[in-house]
Amino acid sequence: MEENHLITICNRQTIHGETEEICLTTMGTYAEKGGNRYIIYQEYDQETGQPAQTSTLKITPGHTVTLMRNNATRTNLVLEEGKRHLCQYGTQFGSMMLGVFTKQVTVDLDDRGGSLQANYTLDLDSNLASENEIIITVKEA
Repeated sequence: MEENHLITICNRQTIHGETEEICLTTMGTYAEKGGNRYIIYQEYDQETGQPAQTSTLKITPGHTVTLMRNNATRTNLVLEEGKRHLCQYGTQFGSMMLGVFTKQVTVDLDDRGGSLQANYTLDLDSNLASENEIIITVKEA
């Protein structure tokens, strides 16, 4: 697949009242297959500048967003409005199960691109770990 779209990901995370925002802009692939839309992009190691992992976002017609990372640290997070999912989250130290409760998912994507936004919480052993908002925009390059 050709990396012909500009993808911007902004993630705002609040832990114990402290908010941190991280934004990433990269080239990636945006495609439709089988009625689902896919956003695929590389994340790079900050120290070496080398590709660290490939992230794939699968967006279904019902506006369920699944974040998949298949590398040494496997991750599979499901964002489905009004529902809580137990999801595997990989780190360099190993995998853990997180609860993901999605408050809101807004998808405004068409064949050329668009945006999606999700507000969700993460919990570990049913204890609130963080409140999160992610905003992703996709534009033809």
